[in-house]
Amino acid sequence: MLPEVVITSANVCQTAVPFIALSAYLPQWIKLARTRSSQDISLRSWCIWTVSSLCALFYAIVQFLLNGRGWPLVFSTAVSLASVLLTVCLILRFRPKSSAKPTSKQCDLI
Repeated sequence: MLPEVVITSANVCQTAVPFIALSAYLPQWIKLARTRSSQDISLRSWCIWTVSSLCALFYAIVQFLLNGRGWPLVFSTAVSLASVLLTVCLILRFRPKSSAKPTSKQCDLI
């Protein structure tokens, strides 16, 4: 069995993960809100991150239920999933709307 100080340190590190990750998400969210454009951001990539985060959360919950320990992992993966979902929502919110009417360039090509 590992010493309690190692387990406590690992829990503290795992609990810190979402706060560290927030420092990466925050600039992206601010840019999306300021520019009101997500044209240059890959929605497909963020959907893959969503699936990845769902798998990680499922794993964390199963481990917690099996072992009765690991709440920091459940917490950090839940916050990660929420952050990814917020990013996907912002990308969808600020996606350029496609118009149903053809543009003049499209009409010239017809």
